[in-house]
Amino acid sequence: MNTPSRQTRRAEKAWVLAAIRRIEADFQRSSDTHLIPLPLPGFPGVDLYLKDESSHPTGSLKHRLARSLFLYALCNGWLREGSTVVEASSGSTAVSEAYFARLVGLPSPASSACRFSP
Repeated sequence: MNTPSRQTRRAEKAWVLAAIRRIEADFQRSSDTHLIPLPLPGFPGVDLYLKDESSHPTGSLKHRLARSLFLYALCNGWLREGSTVVEASSGSTAVSEAYFARLVGLPSPASSACRFSP
């Protein structure tokens, strides 16, 4: 049975911890997403707010999703140094995941469907 050496396991753990720190540091640098009030003259007493997710580095509401997916995969051992991140998406999820892959130093080849909405 070929089990990884203690030194190999330490190196793998160190890489995962460094990747988590990078993602957490990115979260701390990110600006807050603003709430924008939307008046509804026909509905007195109803307060409606829009959350502006465009302030994320990827400009997408999928940024938070991608961050959570990466942290979950790192913490569960599904994402390791040298892994390739592939996302089947037609847009913002793939962009956000590519952002986090690059942040932790993993390849994330990009592709998209021939047709997609702008």
